[in-house]
Amino acid sequence: MPSNKQLADNTQAFKMPGKSQRPWRKELKKQQRKRRRSKAAQSRDLELAIDEANKLKNPAYQQFLQQQAQLEAQQLREAERLHAEEEEAWLRRELLVQRELRLQQEKRAAAEASEMSLRMEQEKALVAKLAEEERCRKVRKENEVAAAAEFERMLQCMEEYLNKEGPPPVELRRIVESRPGQNLCVLYERTSCCRFGLTCINNHRRPLLSNIIVLRHFFTHPLLMEVEHKEYANADGALELSEQDLCEAYNEFFGDVLPELESFGYVINFRAVRNTLRYLRGHVFVEYVEERSALKAFIKLQGRFYAGKQINAEFANIPNWRNAICGR
Repeated sequence: MPSNKQLADNTQAFKMPGKSQRPWRKELKKQQRKRRRSKAAQSRDLELAIDEANKLKNPAYQQFLQQQAQLEAQQLREAERLHAEEEEAWLRRELLVQRELRLQQEKRAAAEASEMSLRMEQEKALVAKLAEEERCRKVRKENEVAAAAEFERMLQCMEEYLNKEGPPPVELRRIVESRPGQNLCVLYERTSCCRFGLTCINNHRRPLLSNIIVLRHFFTHPLLMEVEHKEYANADGALELSEQDLCEAYNEFFGDVLPELESFGYVINFRAVRNTLRYLRGHVFVEYVEERSALKAFIKLQGRFYAGKQINAEFANIPNWRNAICGR
């Protein structure tokens, strides 16, 4: 066997010139530690396997393992149940949201359909209204044309009657009715006047020819005017005028208009109305002996002005002056 000296010499023979022995030793120690750790881990695993095998042989440990397995299975089932319940609750909420959204869409669609239907109905109503207005306009225009033609024909007939001798033609004997078939207006039958005028629901019968003409609101005076505002009803303006002033104004009016009215024919009655009702106040009734004279006055006075007001002349049928002039 080689001696220690020879071994030392051999070791020295393997030394790298100029390098130290420390890195090699570190690597050797590292490998040794690694082998020791691996061996300790293998022994530990063997001991654990032996302990596990010994435990498996123990009935109590086996029962514990079964209980743990049952507990884990129960926990897994509970987790699956909770997950299923959460999934079901989510699906239910999703269905509710979808249903609410669908209901909102249906309501919106119904509201839009209702609005569209209402708009279409309004458009149809507007079109129908415009068509009705156009029809009424045409009817009104046709009636105006017919009335104008009828008026011209009546004027021509009146002119022929005035220029020729003899009785009036049958056309001038007609009675014009405002509402045929309705009840007669009692006040208009008595006075040839009505507070409602053309808007009266009763029938007004007006002759086309008569020996009496009515000049509506022909005589005017401050004492005959009605105060329109209640706050001026107790004013002192009317205190400056008296009944004597009214009589003097009427006498002047009578002396002014009577010669003109007599130029058409002999006047047998001249009556001015002083009434508490506004629609009768200031009316003047003129009765001639002949219908021809009244017709002349009717034609000549149309469109003329007196005291700044246009004269409105109409034929009147007064059966009884006492009933006509009495009342309020």
